[in-house]
Amino acid sequence: MTPTFQAGTARVDITPPLTIPYLGYEPRHALFHGVHDPLYARAVAVDDGTTQAVVIAADSIGFSNAILGPDRNFTREVRQRVHQRTGVPAEHVMLASSHAHSTPETIHLRRLLDTPAAGPWLEVLIDQLASAASMAVERRRPHTLKIGTGEVHGLSWSRRIVGKNGRLYQWLNRPPDDEIADWGTIDHRVGVLLLEAHDGGTCTVLSNFACHPVTVQVQPLVSADFPGAAMALVERALPGCENSLFLQAACGDQNPVRGDTRDFNDVQRYGLMLGGEVIKLAGAMRAPDYPASQPVVAVKSDVLSLAVRDLPAREPAQRAHEDAGRKRDAAATDEDRARFARERRMVEEALILIDRGTDPIPAEVQVMRLGDAALVALPGEPFCGLGLDIKARSAAPSTFVVGYANDWLGYLTTPVAWEQGGYEVSPGPWTRVGPAGGPQLVDKAVELIGALWR
Repeated sequence: MTPTFQAGTARVDITPPLTIPYLGYEPRHALFHGVHDPLYARAVAVDDGTTQAVVIAADSIGFSNAILGPDRNFTREVRQRVHQRTGVPAEHVMLASSHAHSTPETIHLRRLLDTPAAGPWLEVLIDQLASAASMAVERRRPHTLKIGTGEVHGLSWSRRIVGKNGRLYQWLNRPPDDEIADWGTIDHRVGVLLLEAHDGGTCTVLSNFACHPVTVQVQPLVSADFPGAAMALVERALPGCENSLFLQAACGDQNPVRGDTRDFNDVQRYGLMLGGEVIKLAGAMRAPDYPASQPVVAVKSDVLSLAVRDLPAREPAQRAHEDAGRKRDAAATDEDRARFARERRMVEEALILIDRGTDPIPAEVQVMRLGDAALVALPGEPFCGLGLDIKARSAAPSTFVVGYANDWLGYLTTPVAWEQGGYEVSPGPWTRVGPAGGPQLVDKAVELIGALWR
């Protein structure tokens, strides 16, 4: 007897109160002043009659498992809550984030629990994420799964450009085109999973694309950035669309072409570009003769111990921190005061990295098989090259790499990046994993995919 493929979907508003900080520069934790657009946790529950699984996609910068404090683990507690309410195995729950930077600072660059309102809010957030999953499980009914791939050009590019002079250029600081030797790695592909209900023409969409949502970062309005605008467009424009989930891909070194403009018009432009491609693909996939994927659900995961990067000596860093503080306090001009404040903060970042220690870092790789597609969850900010490597070596017919999933360990880089240098491998809490970590995660992902398609 052919197993029944069932799916259900739900979403919950997770817009934070204005007492919860976002990630700023000076200070690192700053409070929002208002809400430009709401944040959601969207969930899909799938079941092939034998195996159940849940994907939760949150409008969030990411969730460090350390944000609840010692002896607690954020992803584990969300998974346990989902299991208690639904019976879905905890290890079959994927918790992914869009990485939108105009959302609460839940990646533990600074200790969130130092904010008085954060502890109670995090408890509510766990319940909200689990509630989205629980409602999705309750709403399961027969569905057909279809898979498609398209491309979006002109939205993203690599933020690691190498000039003919051998210099690494980052962000928008780049030479004229004829002086560029290497434009960096880029992935324009958009992956789409379409779940079509058998009872009335409704559908759910999951999409996957690689680009940092930093369009409106470091400004005081809550926003889901362009992934939120894109998913809202899909839900409005695609007939019968009940929910549209965005799964951020390997975007550690991918930025919007106009950078962090803080312009909500750019948010809408990028949302139109991405959402338009998703709608186009989903429209084609809804044709009755478009091939359906086989109804199979399976999950495998493993936890690696990754070596910490080499750390600078603490004593010189502490002296530099104190010296920059004295210079800031004695500065005669606002310009000098701001310059020494930046210097002090950068040394402070190194001190935070040092104080987090040298113990190996646990890193979960999770692979979820949905029909002919593999969703590969990595716990940090994977560089595009790592995602392309997984896709090239995958045994699955379709492979979607999902970054920012089940933890946030900072940048997961390529060996070439460590040779080149640059922000992503500079000493700070955003890069704890050493140069071997990225390739190790790729190898484990390929191994798990192979086991599911053996």
